Amino acid sequence: MSKQDYYEILGVTKSASNEDIKKAYRKLASKYHPDKLTEADKASGEAKFKEAKEAYETLSDPEKKANYDSHGHSTGNPFGHGRTHTYHSGTFDEDFGDVFATIFKNGGFDHVFQQNNRTHRQQPVHIVTINLLDAYLGRTIKVDNAATINIPKGVRSGAKFYIDNKIYRVDVSPHPKFKRANDDLLVDTSITAIEAILGVEMTVEHLDGSKFQFNIPNGIQHGQVIKLSGKGMKNPETDRYGDLLVRISVTIPKTISQEDRVALKGVAHRDFINI
Repeated sequence: MSKQDYYEILGVTKSASNEDIKKAYRKLASKYHPDKLTEADKASGEAKFKEAKEAYETLSDPEKKANYDSHGHSTGNPFGHGRTHTYHSGTFDEDFGDVFATIFKNGGFDHVFQQNNRTHRQQPVHIVTINLLDAYLGRTIKVDNAATINIPKGVRSGAKFYIDNKIYRVDVSPHPKFKRANDDLLVDTSITAIEAILGVEMTVEHLDGSKFQFNIPNGIQHGQVIKLSGKGMKNPETDRYGDLLVRISVTIPKTISQEDRVALKGVAHRDFINI
């Protein structure tokens, strides 16, 4: 079944401003918030809420919106399904976090893991800081000497846990090697111009020390991305894994040996260019 058009979901036109898109999303998010739905309507309301969120995340981002306007749901966006191997610089943040932190200025609906079925929004929030490896593997953390938090694999910054009438918020600290966007991970690597021309085998070491070997094809361009499907972070809600994206940087040496220069002269090239 084909997806519903994002503009139709939000009830806006293609010419809508970013502010109009934001207002439309806020209206739908408020309408389908679980606190405002009956038990009978929660299942359908949750589905509509997820559709609205997906539509907003696409249409509020100028680059994603341009891709969607050109290709529809078969977008080249590197964070969506049907993505290409091209990565556009500047669109991959360390952690997108919860979209409500931006839309509702932290005054709206938090993405919450509830334990003991207690929700106390007015209580102080206790911060629990973990690293990206902990978020990847999941772990159990003791708090206040007695209580424990069972942090699931793939937890994101901002997730809240309610334990013994206390609120704990998880903050995932940045990693020096991997950047995260939702369930995808990005790692940068450099190759030489010759390696880009000929292609090269590469191995990447993951957060947990496991290693994956893959091939960088000949002719790859600077800034392109190799996707290792299913090697990203686990989504704790769907149990599906995101992708590991390896972004390629092609470097050109400033100096080369005379022997290498002679060898390169044997490659077809122009000695003079007239423009």
